[in-house]
Amino acid sequence: MPVFVANGDSDPMILPHYSYLLPGLIPQARIRIYPDSAHGVLFQHRVDFAADVEPFLSEPPSAG
Repeated sequence: MPVFVANGDSDPMILPHYSYLLPGLIPQARIRIYPDSAHGVLFQHRVDFAADVEPFLSEPPSAG
């Protein structure tokens, strides 16, 4: 299943280190670490986040 991993580079609750591990553990995972943001990355970078998520959600699922 495709997965989009989003995190802030200064998130104290979910350390970016763990976000970087996920794409290696989940096939088809993509990661985006947003600069100068913490746990509220969805609010701090709402325009960029929406621009990243919309095409991800619009892609047809890949076979396999």
